[in-house]
Amino acid sequence: MKKKPLNILASVHNIIALSEQYPFEISAKGGKDVAEIRITGAIHQYQNSATEFKRQVDELLKQGIKNVNLYINSPGGSVFEANEIVNEIKKFTGKIKGYGGALVASAGTYIALNCDEFEMSNNGQYMYHKPLTYTQGNEDKISSELKLLQNLTNQYRTAYATKTGMSEDEIESRWSKGDVWLSAKEALEQGFISSVSNDKQAITESDVAMITACGAPVIPVIPERTESKNQDNNMTREQIIAAFKLPADATDEQIQTTIAKSQEDAAKYQANKTSAETKEKDIANTMVQAFIDSKQIAADTKEQWVKMAVNDYDGTKAILATLPKPSKLSEQVDAGASEGTRANWTVADYLDKDPEALSALAISDPEKFEKINEEYYK
Repeated sequence: MKKKPLNILASVHNIIALSEQYPFEISAKGGKDVAEIRITGAIHQYQNSATEFKRQVDELLKQGIKNVNLYINSPGGSVFEANEIVNEIKKFTGKIKGYGGALVASAGTYIALNCDEFEMSNNGQYMYHKPLTYTQGNEDKISSELKLLQNLTNQYRTAYATKTGMSEDEIESRWSKGDVWLSAKEALEQGFISSVSNDKQAITESDVAMITACGAPVIPVIPERTESKNQDNNMTREQIIAAFKLPADATDEQIQTTIAKSQEDAAKYQANKTSAETKEKDIANTMVQAFIDSKQIAADTKEQWVKMAVNDYDGTKAILATLPKPSKLSEQVDAGASEGTRANWTVADYLDKDPEALSALAISDPEKFEKINEEYYK
């Protein structure tokens, strides 16, 4: 049976379940002289969207952009993928300025730590804790994965202590009791962030659900909004005549007929739009399925690729076309043997030089993954 990769979780909740409810999205766009990068949702399966993000980053670097405005609204997720995101963002040589949305939690806080400065809205929430994992197997396998988890815990403890000025013992004392939830003001006072905005973040129903799923002790309340329908009912006769460009002496019958025609046109437009969107999605779905059938992408990433293809069919197709087709296991073994020094890497080497490759190894070569973990633990 194929082994599952080691998953570091955003909270006690399974990151896969969180990612299904709050899909991970990351993008990089260029402004006048600054890259605008957004990270939202559960940080899961970044390796499947990394190609597009890296392409965006490289394109901005070619344009000479050095500075970054980074927005984060995330319950966290995989520490390996968070590390790789940090590596990409650090390619920019200028100032990295971060902004926190309704929630900056778990592995999301590690990305925030690597900003030169980080600001949160005054109603945002910040949460950190020890890296978590689920595992199963015999005592040797559990012991080896325990060692890996201890290394990750040490990495995060040191990062939090360095950022805040607290001692590592103090960080240990705080998070040993469980998730540490901080308001924006508390996060500022303790040194995790550099400033708090006077503006409040607009909290959506999705934000409330995501914060609740992470087990936050304080759940924000969405303020009541005035329905647009009431506003429409309050329009005066003169406003309606002006809006539809009717004659000033238009009769009630003319006004009602015009409104009915407008509603009919709007319904037709929406129906045509929905039909066009469905057709676009069907075309994108067919193209993505072909790459799944050729085993160039995983089936569980289909929805994400279809979404990208709907937004940019040609660009997504070009990216997928660059992905290699899987080789036979014997060829993978031969290729691994020709990688030079990496063939002899230990777990310590992977953690120090390329931690994401260690997570990938658990999928591509589970036997080697278990072997080097056992050797590392001895």
